[in-house]
Amino acid sequence: MPNPSPEKISQPEHAAIVTTAAIIDQLKQATTDLLWSSESDYPFEIVTWEPGIELTPTDLFSNIYDTDLAIKSITLTDLLEPVLTIEDWYEQAELALVDQYTNLLDSINTNLSEVQVFRVGEVEIDIYIIGKTPTGDIIGLKTRSIET
Repeated sequence: MPNPSPEKISQPEHAAIVTTAAIIDQLKQATTDLLWSSESDYPFEIVTWEPGIELTPTDLFSNIYDTDLAIKSITLTDLLEPVLTIEDWYEQAELALVDQYTNLLDSINTNLSEVQVFRVGEVEIDIYIIGKTPTGDIIGLKTRSIET
């Protein structure tokens, strides 16, 4: 039996582990010039936590907010569905915005696991999209929604 030539020996493919810094860069790119619209428009910003923290409201927010502040957990789908739904009347600008949010959703789903969405507060609501990177870091995005 002939020996296979070196070119034909396939090496096992290893999934490249993307660094947290690279994921942060991807999320920054996905949110460049993207505003969360409510009664006001707010940008997205990157948020990070110390290693080892759990994805629970107590662990995530106890050092940031008063303990009596309302914190509600929702799904990423519930958060983004309104901005991903294409309406018949959409023109180029609205379709481009849907594309931006689709790109953001893809970046989140590709790079983060155990994704959680939290709405903190009432009327002036801080919205967090948080997940774990492949290396176990806790990172995400924060924006604000004004709902009177």
